[in-house]
Order: sequence, then C-alpha cells, then structure tokens
Amino acid sequence: MSAARLQVIGVGSPAGDDRLGWEVIARLKAKLPAQTRCDLCALDRPGASLIEYLANAEWCWLVDALLIEGTPGRYCQPGLEQLMRSGNSAVGSHGFGLADSLRLAERLGMLPARLELHCLTINAADTLSEQLSPAVDAGVNGLVERLHQRLVDDMKHADAEPQRYRKF
Repeated sequence: MSAARLQVIGVGSPAGDDRLGWEVIARLKAKLPAQTRCDLCALDRPGASLIEYLANAEWCWLVDALLIEGTPGRYCQPGLEQLMRSGNSAVGSHGFGLADSLRLAERLGMLPARLELHCLTINAADTLSEQLSPAVDAGVNGLVERLHQRLVDDMKHADAEPQRYRKF
C-alpha cells in the first residue's frame, strides 16, 4: 500500500500579513523538487469550502495566520482540539474562520485522518499592503524551512523503506 499523499494548504487573503499562508505555499513550491510527494495549494478565505479540500485528503497540513495580540511572526502549532475550542475572535482572520470550518468538517466526518496546523501570529489582518511585515516575513522564512526539512526527511525515509513482502 502506498503512503498517503500530503496536501499542504495555505489559507489567507491578499491583505498584508494575512497573506502568509499564500507566501508559505509559494516559497515551498520554489524549493521543492518535482518528485516531492505532496500537493500545494493556496486558498483565498475559503470559509466552509475548505471542507471540500479536507474531505479529499488523508494527510493535510494547514498553514494560516492567528490573529492575536503579541509578537507577530511567532510560530505555533495549536492542536486541533485547542483550535476548535477557542473563540473565533482569537483564531483566524476570515469571517467564517478556520476553527469554524474544522468544527463543521468534524461534524460531517470529513476531517483527514492526519491533520496538522502550522500557524504564525499576526497583529492585524486589515491592512491594504500586499507585503508582509518584516517580523511575519521572517516567520514565514522559518516556517518554510521547517516544512521543507520535514518534506525532505520524509522523502529520504520513504526511499529507504525496505521492500515489503507478502506472506503466504
């Protein structure tokens, strides 16, 4: 049986630091070799339509901004339960936020078997700039390196797996 193909989804919008999910996807695409076993996509404030992407994935990494007070560009990996218990005002920046989409997907039985959240903190999502702030840009670079290394390590591990034999 072949390994599940990884789906990496960057969620965001064209506004300032909220575009970080898109930037992570773009920078990963530029770094990864063609034979990498993953699909990369960037979604513009998908709301409930995110569920369509989740339903077709066995393994998914979601990349999004967390709109909270504090140092922008800080990496965090909230657990699914933690994110889904949190209030909408602290999570996401897209009206019907990531937590709402994940709650609905769970109720519908459409969550991937393996789901990881990779987030960077931002302080504002409603800027007119199309550029990331310096702190979030640095955080994006760090997150891209982290995810890239995991993908490279996964490729090495998959290539090194011993041949499996059927038992009769």
